[in-house]
Amino acid sequence: MTILKNIAIVTHAMPLETGPKEREQRLYRLLNNPRFTPEILIPLQVAIVCGIHSVGRIPMILDQTTIRGVETLLAGLVFEGRVLPVAFSCFTHQMIRKSQNAIEHALIMTVMSCFPVDKRPLLIMDRGYARVSLLIQLRHMGIPYLVRARGNVIVYFQGKARLVGRFHVKPGQFQRYHVFYHSKKKEPLDLIVFHGRGYQ
Repeated sequence: MTILKNIAIVTHAMPLETGPKEREQRLYRLLNNPRFTPEILIPLQVAIVCGIHSVGRIPMILDQTTIRGVETLLAGLVFEGRVLPVAFSCFTHQMIRKSQNAIEHALIMTVMSCFPVDKRPLLIMDRGYARVSLLIQLRHMGIPYLVRARGNVIVYFQGKARLVGRFHVKPGQFQRYHVFYHSKKKEPLDLIVFHGRGYQ
């Protein structure tokens, strides 16, 4: 029922001087066209959010959710305080050909390729993406990122292993440390520690 309602909303907004049934038929023909793929719409969706001439770097959120048993990766750009989706990828673990990491990498690069290299968005990720392999890839591709970290994550500061939760800072202030991540890879990172007011 929800799908039919969404189709009705889309067909109503189509700028065609035809009746509802003709609009619906044209929409179905478009969606059934094998040459039509969602990927070709991503640059257009980015242009709608950012404009043709983007200025400076903007934040881009990468997140994952499960919709009726289907895993969905979502990339959204922050616009006027809201996250507007510009790209997504759906999969099930049983039907993955390579790996979920490959799907994430492809989605990130598809969106990033819509921007000049010096204006690529700041990629913001949750702590589930704090994989050293992904962070190394992002650094090699020149993609800036910000990723949350658990307090029990181990980093290397001034040659010694230290839990992220052991870095103290006053509430409402932040502190920046140059650290290394992973015991073998030793990936260089800037660790930013911040506690909001009321943090316990």
